[in-house]
Amino acid sequence: MNFNLLLTVAVSVCLIGILLRLYVWVSQGIHPSSVAIALPERLSAAGRALAGALFGPRLITTLKSIVLDLLLQKRVLDKSLLRWVAHGLIFSGFLLLFFLHALDDQITARLFSGYVSTLNPYLFLRNLFGIMVLAGVAIAVYRRVTLRPQRMISYASDWAALVFVGGIILSGMLLEGAKISSYSTFERMVADYGDVADDAEQLALEAFWIKENGLVVAHKKVEVTADLVEQGREISGRSCVECHAPNSSAFVSFALAKVTGPMLAAGDAGAVNFLWYLHILFCLSFLAWLPFSKMFHIISAPVSLITTRIMGKENGEPANVLTRQMVGISACTHCGSCSLECSSNMFFESFDNEFILPSEKVQFLKNIASGKELDNATYKRLQQGLYICTSCDRCTNICPSGINLKELFVSSRYALFDRGIPETTMLSHFSFPLALAQLYAGDHFKALKKVEQLFRKSFTALADLARPLTLGKGQKYTNSSYQSCYACQRCTNICPVVRSYDNPAEALGMLPHQIIFSLGIGKTDLAMGAQMIWSCSTCYLCQEHCPNQVELCDIFYGLKNAAIAKIEEGGRS
Repeated sequence: MNFNLLLTVAVSVCLIGILLRLYVWVSQGIHPSSVAIALPERLSAAGRALAGALFGPRLITTLKSIVLDLLLQKRVLDKSLLRWVAHGLIFSGFLLLFFLHALDDQITARLFSGYVSTLNPYLFLRNLFGIMVLAGVAIAVYRRVTLRPQRMISYASDWAALVFVGGIILSGMLLEGAKISSYSTFERMVADYGDVADDAEQLALEAFWIKENGLVVAHKKVEVTADLVEQGREISGRSCVECHAPNSSAFVSFALAKVTGPMLAAGDAGAVNFLWYLHILFCLSFLAWLPFSKMFHIISAPVSLITTRIMGKENGEPANVLTRQMVGISACTHCGSCSLECSSNMFFESFDNEFILPSEKVQFLKNIASGKELDNATYKRLQQGLYICTSCDRCTNICPSGINLKELFVSSRYALFDRGIPETTMLSHFSFPLALAQLYAGDHFKALKKVEQLFRKSFTALADLARPLTLGKGQKYTNSSYQSCYACQRCTNICPVVRSYDNPAEALGMLPHQIIFSLGIGKTDLAMGAQMIWSCSTCYLCQEHCPNQVELCDIFYGLKNAAIAKIEEGGRS
């Protein structure tokens, strides 16, 4: 198959993929709605931001980001020395091989006069760079295996990236090793470059290459004597040394040749051809696959890092906020650093919901950004993962790609609200830091109103019931400490939430002592519908001052969970 044709196809697919990715950056977004901001406005805003970074007062910041974040990978180093070493080995080794080996005719030959790929230091460096990449891949595999119990989830695409990178290097080394031991390759080199007078000199040269350079000859017996080797060394010195360093300089490939040479000797020409096609297949497949995989972070992560360094965590123009969201999503390498540091990750096992982990949310948000329709169960699981998030921002601070994850998750909450999905836990003070609502005040209170209406439809308020109340036949509540209450009202009198209202009974639905009393008469549903359980600040003053040690705050927590479970069960029925 024609190599130039394969290369043209791979490069074309890669370029088309990159253009599609760039188009997604400036055409999609999470929140605010990307439909409201036209493509020309997105491009114009991005152009102004780029000009400001390159030619404005922030140029020094841009250069600082290139050095610290991109070249030195400071964010990765601050988190994990082992990961920094792995990333550095893969990144630097692969990049050096790409520019100095894959593009040697365009770069290396122009930088160094008299360049020949089989001379040193090129022969040695090619193996050194390859072993650097393999060492980095080995460390990456080790991390993925050992960190799995610590909420590191791996996809097939994560392993595919390592297989591609490792396959390129290993197939290249095996190809070079096969060439070292191949007699047909040796014959071609002698015919093209050798200065051999007769068959005797050819035999001597073969003996030298068998002894010193790993050549394997299967079709005839060559007696390798000391005199013949020395004679071959002299011939090699006048005909080979100018364009070929000792094969032992390629220390990895030479060692592989010692192992594989005897096995491949009978069909050495076919083996070389097979390994050449295998190596080319790995390289060109990787090139075509790159823009459609997480390996696109080679392009998007530097953009994300520089953008974060320049913009900080400020919002900026809505058009650029949307673009930053899409750059961030494509810059995610699914490394799992954010999930390992997440302050909410202890809920992952309890809820059995992978969307609680930041790294899994990011991977899925591209579906939301593209407007892909999903089933209601998936929406609910994603929304639960977004609202269990405490917005502590540890994920943003630790992300090696510089993704503003907190801003991405906050935007995603409101993107789902736009779809009309009420989130029941929104009533809890600890489900979402209310200070962030100022960013989307209108959206926040509109969504809050939906949730309040949902609760009003699901539960009866005390004010709507005819009094006096009678004993109910409901199940006893699991936390039996409520049975010790004798309605002294000390909990209500000391509650700071109650004292903050002029008419607390109207604002809160029920007062603390009334909630406990309702449990005592079997009205659990009535207690679950009280606004008080959601307005409770969990200061524990009531529980600490209760003379009969009623566990009010703990009971309120249980009531909230039971209320949410009842509403969601109703939604599924």
